[in-house]
Amino acid sequence: MNNTQLVVVTGANRGIGLGLCQRYLQLGWQVIATHRLGADVTQLKNLSVQYVGQLTLAELDVCDEQSIQGFAQFLINKVDHISVLINNAGVSIDSQFGEWSQQVFVKNFNANLVGPALVIQALSGLFNEHTKVIQISTGLASLQENIGSNEPFDAYAVSKIALNLLTNRLANKKQTDSSVFCAISPGWVNTDMGGAEAPTSVAEVAEQISQTIDNLTHKNSGSFVDSLGVPIAW
Repeated sequence: MNNTQLVVVTGANRGIGLGLCQRYLQLGWQVIATHRLGADVTQLKNLSVQYVGQLTLAELDVCDEQSIQGFAQFLINKVDHISVLINNAGVSIDSQFGEWSQQVFVKNFNANLVGPALVIQALSGLFNEHTKVIQISTGLASLQENIGSNEPFDAYAVSKIALNLLTNRLANKKQTDSSVFCAISPGWVNTDMGGAEAPTSVAEVAEQISQTIDNLTHKNSGSFVDSLGVPIAW
């Protein structure tokens, strides 16, 4: 896969992850789509038939260090660089104040912060000055806006705030600052997580995000933006 445009999308078997895979396949990119063991990959397999030779499916559980290391080795053996890494895999385990538990917070942080951090570390040997690392974040992670503070999204929101901070730190870390890092909030999207009432389709947001990623430069590294590239208040 030398000299090809290659995107890695985690949590790619449904929702925004699947939509991003479709978008990049349409653009002619090579796509590595990850999914957890046992996940329904029917739609990904259909895409692999439609886009022969462009799509590779791979198992990855971002909450399992051994799985991350196995995926990294698989990728290192297969490619020589990553053009774009999209850390899309995550969870939203909701709990109202008064019903919080350690498990709720730990599960959100493991999937939404620790997993992406370890994936980036494991794959960093495939990054170069052209690589763009994208964290799928949320508007709920804006400290200034503090959206939905009475809703049961506290553990999810604070885990994504931590992900945003990680993004900014990686952009300024000597080992990684040659690449571009950005946290992107897709907004309210019609997915299993977002619900059918959401105003934006997966296809629409995938097109927006891909265009925003394409427009990112090193001056944007460490930023937090919406799907159209408009900065979001920290």
